[in-house]
Amino acid sequence: MTEKEILKKMKKSTLIIVTLLFLGVISANEELDQKPNLEGYWFAVFLPLFHEEAVEIIKSEEGYQAVKTVGNVYVPSGEIGLKIDRNFQNCKGVTAGKGFINPKFSGGCKIKSVSEDLIVAWHDKGFPDIFYRDLPTSAGSFCISDFKEKLPEEGLEKILELRPKAFKHCLACEGSACRMKVWPLGRESESLICKKLFCKPVLGVQKSINSENVLNVGSGTSSVQFTFIINKKGDIDNLNITSFDGAMNRKQVKTFTRNILSSLKYIPLEINEKVYEIHNLRGWLYW
Repeated sequence: MTEKEILKKMKKSTLIIVTLLFLGVISANEELDQKPNLEGYWFAVFLPLFHEEAVEIIKSEEGYQAVKTVGNVYVPSGEIGLKIDRNFQNCKGVTAGKGFINPKFSGGCKIKSVSEDLIVAWHDKGFPDIFYRDLPTSAGSFCISDFKEKLPEEGLEKILELRPKAFKHCLACEGSACRMKVWPLGRESESLICKKLFCKPVLGVQKSINSENVLNVGSGTSSVQFTFIINKKGDIDNLNITSFDGAMNRKQVKTFTRNILSSLKYIPLEINEKVYEIHNLRGWLYW
């Protein structure tokens, strides 16, 4: 087949697909099948409260819906908390009074990032909702979503007590290098417990950060996805930028991210007088 014949065949196939879409032969759900499949259980992180809970994302005629699996006094279990359109651009969050009184979906929400293991929904109130899940194909176990997050001081003694008991349950180690385990469907609570025990900082950044005043790296709103390890001293190491978006270039983003993460401190992982590193970790930050 000549190059001209190949191009002609490709154009014909494209025309058929466009025609089918126009006639409605290919449904909205089939359109979604061509994009990342978001169906399944996720963790939702609501900033700036650091509240984290499991949700189920299901496909709908409009696109996708995030259904609460654990309710609260405002939105009970089984109700929709967020709607995402089929183009992965706009979203609507639910608000309600106590007892799920007068629930309504409000706009002003934009999808800033979407992949098979991370969704960032940015509200007009100025804070994002982050949805993540750890898949076997993920770059690592998701552990950072805000540089101010830290474990409460009153819980540190309990964490130190539980670490030796949960060490083999939560981590897979070779020598002194450990990896967070990826938990299967139905064991979301174990995943959250393991993250709290092993990959949450005891010291975070306790003030607002203005990129214009830090290391002269540039300015402007940016977001970044990255991988890292927690070394034997309890510091973040081996920072690798996997993607970024915003006003800064890659070099500026890495410099600024490294500066932020240097302020985060973790309890060094010591079990039976042996100190370990934790690898396969990832995070997302914005400023």
